[in-house]
Amino acid sequence: MADCIRKSAKEVLEVSKVGSGRMRGAWWWGEEVKEQVKAKPERYKALVDSKMDEEKEVNRVHYRIARRRQKE
Repeated sequence: MADCIRKSAKEVLEVSKVGSGRMRGAWWWGEEVKEQVKAKPERYKALVDSKMDEEKEVNRVHYRIARRRQKE
């Protein structure tokens, strides 16, 4: 029965890939790396949500810093 439900859900929701949304290899990352990976989408969201020009510029700088740290 569970397989039937999963199959129906895949057909209705058009799921294209199987697997979790977790990043592979994240289990061995240190806390600093995990924080940097987590910070990037948060900074991008702040940039997108900002309304005023000054706020956008500050958030753009913070996002660039977060993006660079993740590449290192």
